[in-house]
Amino acid sequence: MIGYLKGRLKAAEDGHLLLVVNDVGYEVFVGVVDRYLPHLGGELALWIHTHVREDQLALFGFADQSAKKIFLLLLGVSGVGPKLAMAVVGTLSARELFDAVHLGNAKALTAVPGVGKKVAERLALELKDKMLPVMQQGGVAQAAAVGDSQVWQDLMEALSGLGFSDQKIRNVLKLARNEFAGQSVEINQLLKYSLQKIKQC
Repeated sequence: MIGYLKGRLKAAEDGHLLLVVNDVGYEVFVGVVDRYLPHLGGELALWIHTHVREDQLALFGFADQSAKKIFLLLLGVSGVGPKLAMAVVGTLSARELFDAVHLGNAKALTAVPGVGKKVAERLALELKDKMLPVMQQGGVAQAAAVGDSQVWQDLMEALSGLGFSDQKIRNVLKLARNEFAGQSVEINQLLKYSLQKIKQC
């Protein structure tokens, strides 16, 4: 199985790359092709998942190992194939996915193309106890305690009740997470901060 490739970027189109390693071209699916790519001819290193089926062998590429681990977790959810798993990884950051799963926020998961309500609920249920170890191994900030999680859930519901879009809520949550990382905060403090920042999101 191929687990890692480092070579020269030959082409990039429709979510696929052609990566040349020792004069051999590997076609790798990466989803959103402009997220981290060098110019054509530039060097690129990718973590690879080799997906094997009876009628197909496909390579899926990731900029870092934690993204690959999350992708593999997603593949373990019933009804989720590699293309849908790549859509999740490409749409939501590791932090956003963890927040949605940890807080049981299926609505945030439906922002991913191809993820409906039932799949979102399944993702939230099946990944809840599996994501924290991956987040910690990847160096992503640890989850808040359960009590703090309710504060973030309350914040999302308050902002949604005020009529803000899901995208704006996700953006301001990201800002608030960074601003108050490692701190114990109350809902009033978070809501005040979020209302000050959300128009910029």
